[in-house]
Amino acid sequence: MSAQPINGKSCQFCPAYLPPDKGMSKFSKNIGAPLCGRYGHVLGKPGLPDTQQTKLLKHYAGNCPSYGDPMPPEPQERRFQVTLPDPDMRDITTGEPEASGVVSCANCRKYMRPDRVASEFGWTEGICTATGRLLLGNRLKYEARECEFRSFGAARIDAGSLNLLPEFDDAFGLNVDPIKAYYKNKENFVAPQDYPTDREVTADEKEQGIRAWRIVRDPSGSGNETYLPIYDLGFFTPEEQVKIPKAGDDEHPELYVDHFGGVYLAAVAWTELDETPAAWGEAGVGKTELFRHLAYLMSLPFERMSITAQTEVDELLGKMTFYPEQGTVFEYGRLPLAWQKPCVVVLDEPNVGPPEVWQAVRPLTDNSKQLVLDMNKGERLQRHPDCYLGMAMNPAWDVKNVGAMQISDADANRLFHVYIEPPPKVLEEEIIKARVKLDGWEIDEPRLEMIMAIAKDLRALINDDILPITWGVRPQIKVARAMRWFDTLVAYRRAIGDFLEPEVQERLLDVVKAHQVA
Repeated sequence: MSAQPINGKSCQFCPAYLPPDKGMSKFSKNIGAPLCGRYGHVLGKPGLPDTQQTKLLKHYAGNCPSYGDPMPPEPQERRFQVTLPDPDMRDITTGEPEASGVVSCANCRKYMRPDRVASEFGWTEGICTATGRLLLGNRLKYEARECEFRSFGAARIDAGSLNLLPEFDDAFGLNVDPIKAYYKNKENFVAPQDYPTDREVTADEKEQGIRAWRIVRDPSGSGNETYLPIYDLGFFTPEEQVKIPKAGDDEHPELYVDHFGGVYLAAVAWTELDETPAAWGEAGVGKTELFRHLAYLMSLPFERMSITAQTEVDELLGKMTFYPEQGTVFEYGRLPLAWQKPCVVVLDEPNVGPPEVWQAVRPLTDNSKQLVLDMNKGERLQRHPDCYLGMAMNPAWDVKNVGAMQISDADANRLFHVYIEPPPKVLEEEIIKARVKLDGWEIDEPRLEMIMAIAKDLRALINDDILPITWGVRPQIKVARAMRWFDTLVAYRRAIGDFLEPEVQERLLDVVKAHQVA
């Protein structure tokens, strides 16, 4: 057994922990998730993000009176609680005529079939909607005899008002309640150039171009707060003003949904810790757009520098150039020019570039914050106080990120890491609706629900390494926008399907057909 982590208890390191394939040893069933062999707690949900799965195991371990005790010969309890009881299913029918015909949970109208549970939630057993408990298939007759809620009728096929326990939600354990944070920010948002200052702007700050300060509070409720500067548009040249993200741009920075507190994380990294935030996550979750949104909030030029395997140091930093009238002079590249002025700079996917590029930008992230130009006699350029650097990367450990390389420990130590998960379902729906509305139409609820149901199944196949793609918010938006002009199958083919080899494309389109609405 691995040593227990130093950051506290986790069910994974308890003798009573049963991985999914070991559930048979105590309960004669594999529900597709780990279990507690003592209390019958369900310790996971298929498709739950790894970070939330880890927090769930710590949550149960931290509240367990028997943590670390040896595995009992027989389970003390069989709770299997996964949802809140459905209030509409709580009528007690024991002793009444409709209860007498229930010889098994399978012929109770309050039973949700395993196939429907698997489709809605991922577990491979049925649920009693009156109690919110998973019911193991080998105990349905026993459970029916002991149940006060049993009522004869056809098994239930929909989730209806059934709600997962909070610990099985994708947002469980986050410091930020993403849904509350979104609606609170949406209600109180003031555009950058209309924003009144939250603290005095000094004469020196006005001289630097700062017109106001925006307070940024820790959304977890800690009481901590910091400030972001908001620049006067008139401080910049017309050429620079074009680079400042504005509401209504093609990328629509005003619509960015900060569902994880990214603005606060970046603001603290930049203004309090003098660190370089590195945004990690799968394709399409909004890594680059976080930095664009920050540039929008601060009214600063946005400098996005996309790094590829073909990127050369000279094109990034500069090179010696001969002019007949001037002779040989050094011409700064995009990075040195940005480094010396107020702006937000994001290096997009620097971990796919050649090693010499990463070595060239390394000094930007250490304590010196200097840009060293060896090709110009070792010139050292100090960073402008209001030049804010960030990085956006796809992780190298995901085999789908072809070309991404593992960065060194020394480089990782220099960065302030932020992993961006996809937003919760309700916010993903908000993002989709807001984006298609900009195209002049509104997506109806049946189609939106279909898109979300398809995404759930696609992401499950991706997690099982059956589909070699990612499915973040970006492809969801692509599909939704295409649906104005094409039928559902064609929209998914244009979004990704026609890129895939025929056999894989067929698997994807089978999922689409299973949920397709007229």
